[in-house]
Amino acid sequence: MQFKFILTWLVVVLAFAKAESQIAQDTLDIKRKVYRATRVSTLPVIDGKPFEKFWDAIPSGGDFVMVEPSNGQKERDTHTTKFKVAYDDNALYVAAFLYDNNPKSIPRQFSQRDEINAQADVFGFFLNNYNNQINQTKFFATSANALGDAIAEGNREDFSYNVVFKSETSINELGWFVEMKIPYRTLRFPEIEKQDWSFQVFRRIRALNEEYSYNFVDITKGISTQYDALMTGVENINPPLRLNLYPYATIVNDNFNGVQTTEYNAGMDLKYGINDAFTLDATLIPDFGQVAFDQVVLNLGPFEQTFGENRAFFNEGTDLFNKGGIFFSRRIGQTPSGFGNVNLLENEYIIDNPNNAKLLNAVKITGRTVNRLGIGFLNAVTEKTEATIENLLNNERRTEITEPFTNYNMFILDQQFSKNSSIALSTASTLRNGSFTDAIVNALVLDHNDKNASNNYRAELKMSNRLTPTGTQTGIASETSWRKTRGRWRPRLAHFYRDKNWNPNDLGRNFQNNTQTFAADLSYNQFVPVGIFNRYDIDFRIRHRRQIDPDIATNSEFNINPFFSTRERLAFGGDINFFTKNLNQFEARKVGQVVRYEPSYFTGGFISTDYRKKFATDIRLGRFKRFNDIEESYNFNISPRYRFSDQFLLIYRLAWDKNDNRISYVDTDINDNPIVSRRHTHSVENRVSGTYNFNNKQALSLSFRNFWSRATFSRDFKELDSNGAAIPTDYTLTDDFDPDANFNVWNLDLSYRWRFAPGSEATLLYRNSIFNFDNQGDITFQDSLDELFTQPSRHNLSLRVTYFLDFNDAKRWFKA
Repeated sequence: MQFKFILTWLVVVLAFAKAESQIAQDTLDIKRKVYRATRVSTLPVIDGKPFEKFWDAIPSGGDFVMVEPSNGQKERDTHTTKFKVAYDDNALYVAAFLYDNNPKSIPRQFSQRDEINAQADVFGFFLNNYNNQINQTKFFATSANALGDAIAEGNREDFSYNVVFKSETSINELGWFVEMKIPYRTLRFPEIEKQDWSFQVFRRIRALNEEYSYNFVDITKGISTQYDALMTGVENINPPLRLNLYPYATIVNDNFNGVQTTEYNAGMDLKYGINDAFTLDATLIPDFGQVAFDQVVLNLGPFEQTFGENRAFFNEGTDLFNKGGIFFSRRIGQTPSGFGNVNLLENEYIIDNPNNAKLLNAVKITGRTVNRLGIGFLNAVTEKTEATIENLLNNERRTEITEPFTNYNMFILDQQFSKNSSIALSTASTLRNGSFTDAIVNALVLDHNDKNASNNYRAELKMSNRLTPTGTQTGIASETSWRKTRGRWRPRLAHFYRDKNWNPNDLGRNFQNNTQTFAADLSYNQFVPVGIFNRYDIDFRIRHRRQIDPDIATNSEFNINPFFSTRERLAFGGDINFFTKNLNQFEARKVGQVVRYEPSYFTGGFISTDYRKKFATDIRLGRFKRFNDIEESYNFNISPRYRFSDQFLLIYRLAWDKNDNRISYVDTDINDNPIVSRRHTHSVENRVSGTYNFNNKQALSLSFRNFWSRATFSRDFKELDSNGAAIPTDYTLTDDFDPDANFNVWNLDLSYRWRFAPGSEATLLYRNSIFNFDNQGDITFQDSLDELFTQPSRHNLSLRVTYFLDFNDAKRWFKA
């Protein structure tokens, strides 16, 4: 019955969206400025000094309007902005004149690629090569000449997108200045005689805490990409072949517990423009040895611990694959599914059990047609992974497959319509060799904004099919929502549904099934300065959750979250949350068995001071307490930062958390009954990060993290009745099982990065890591740290060199 309702709701929304798309000629009544770019036959010198004769004949654009804080206000006479755009068959050329009557006040903190939120002014040039009011390719430069690039869909930005373009800046007594060269190899656009492009120009004045745009952006309605200006004059482009190669070589020396190894590796990434709209990316013999450490913690919960993606190939340009939320790239090359289930016979032990499946290669194709159909395809292959087992008596060895040869595939079609809406169909499949589980997950996603940018309608319908050796398991999930996107008061209604067989985890990520959630939100937004405040907003949230089979209410929550930001860049806010009785479906680790928790509340708040000052800090604290129960917890975070100079920034973070008397899973007895007891946990995390920038191409970076956590379980064990209440039991611990835990990890990265040429980089990285886990649940932090330093330490030194090679440059070299 529930599924029929969801399907009917989806059909109604789709029909409404189609009707809207037929009558909507434009999404908003926007006054769109028009700028005509100039074709040139000579080239400018990209040196950040746009005062040469080349630019004299190019018309300028100006009359910028404030985005924040006083939305709609004209630019200051003391801080006017002008820009010019030229083009030829190879690239766009942009000049920007960012005047400032007090150039000594222009902050110019050094930073590296994409770190545009440093204490420096920012210039941005944003292009939409399809004029669809949804997508943008963004190019940034700071007053300290740091580069940045990103792709945007609506208000979502993805800075993992990296292309090779050139930008230089300069400062004199009039202000600061920018010149950019944006090669067409960085862009995708239709192969037509007259290009239909839109664009936006952005300026951030850090000392004044103000942001401006060329075309006015009304932040009270719609999304920023809907407010682009129009660019005319770009005609008869004959772009060059888009073929870029990124060969690399690595050398790694590893020393752990007295064993030292040295490995060499080489490979190549490739980027090829299949046609005017589509690009092929491939990684051949991939090497991810220098990706960041995962932020591991002591995980005592019912769900797996997952981490963010640190591999550039699976981050860059993958926004299409996120439609429907069925793609989680960390599944590719993850811990083998049979890692912890190796079958040992008598007198056998494991001598080798790889904890990651090796990625052999990966390719992806992405792009959008002239009819605004986005197509994405990703395929990755991991090799067979085996555990090696030895017999103690006869020394004979055998292997057992923990993960077979596996193919991961994503395919998506995303049709944009009505200027600012889209409908997408995506498929994720996992195919494993042999008698292992295969999986196919499909998602249909509608994201529709009405013609006045007043309402957003969103719907998702998803189906998972897991083909196991014993049969096929089919699950259904859906999401439906409506939210107002205009005005100060913005309500939202939503419904989320996951049936008991929903399982996208072969290539996706999902933590809960057999559950549905009803959501209602209301936010009040003050967009322009009032009194001492630059802006503020208050969010009200209500959630009601139910188990689907059988249908029971599991819990409800009510939240109030205010946020305030003053004119002096002081931000602060709070969290006030109330939770009703909770029948937790997952803590017991048994289907159909709930754990009952009493009603509770959480109060907390945060403060963040002005980052423009040399010293700033972030502080957050909170308290959680259950009514009619002894469980309570406290947390405290503080993160001071000090900018010693425009080159050196150091940040420290301390996180402290203590939770007492939580009813928690311990074990399952011989009768398959979950056993629980009161658990006490305490954790401390220390983190230090610092960067010394020699310039915007060379930096020395430090990243250190020590995370300690302990857990102690009361020996007053309980079992659970049918209502989830804890009742007495005669369960006792066995000699070989102790649920208490002491977890401590130490990771240190020290790296030197040098971008020695456009798109080319050398990274020298030293790593030191130590890990310890035991059952000393009552241990102190200092004693745990002493225990940690008795463990073997891993020392890892690696050098990676990547070189960017443009095929067109190579042709010119050979001709010369």
